[in-house]
Amino acid sequence: MQLQHEKFLNTVRGKAMVGHATPEELMKVFGHIDALENLLDEADEDDAFGSEGWRHAAGLD
Repeated sequence: MQLQHEKFLNTVRGKAMVGHATPEELMKVFGHIDALENLLDEADEDDAFGSEGWRHAAGLD
């Protein structure tokens, strides 16, 4: 799991809108999302998003 640059994410977003994103590109985007979730989970240890965590604060629980 690795964070991706905004330019890459925007390129894949555009390609996906017209059906041209490759499975490898899409997997990199999912890896980016996983990496972001890990960073948010680490911040939960400091109650950065309240006592119930970022998923609760975002309405995802």
